[in-house]
Amino acid sequence: MDFRLSRLVNILGYLGLIPFLLPLAVMLHGVAFGQGLHSASIFGFYAPYVFIAYSGVILSFLTGTLWSQARLCEEMSLARSAIVFSNLLALLAWLCLLIIYISPIFTMLAVGLLMLGFLSVLYLESCLAVETANDYRYMRARLTAIVCLAHLVVMTLMLMEH
Repeated sequence: MDFRLSRLVNILGYLGLIPFLLPLAVMLHGVAFGQGLHSASIFGFYAPYVFIAYSGVILSFLTGTLWSQARLCEEMSLARSAIVFSNLLALLAWLCLLIIYISPIFTMLAVGLLMLGFLSVLYLESCLAVETANDYRYMRARLTAIVCLAHLVVMTLMLMEH
């Protein structure tokens, strides 16, 4: 990959953490200094829903990149499985956006499922063994670790609230 393109991918990857971390910071502030998690909002939107919505969008984006990588895989059965699984993960992300309105338990379930989706994409990317630069793989692993940690913190805050 061209150095400039690689640099752009890194910059955009890390900037993509901001919409995860901003709602998380607002939630932490609401719990520590406000009236609890229910007081946490961003421009009038409930901060956990903002976090979940962005999580669902990014998971869907990653499933598209997984699909693209699967097309380059030489092992046909693995490629087919990854493509099917990428579609199932995209549907899971969409389902998570819907179930948050059922109950607080389903909202917490959605956060957990989204986190598992991110881990699944990372695992499948490693299984496909498509030629990618080591720095890209390390960046993806670091970003996924940070995103999953954010999901764990959100689930913890939700548990503390109930």
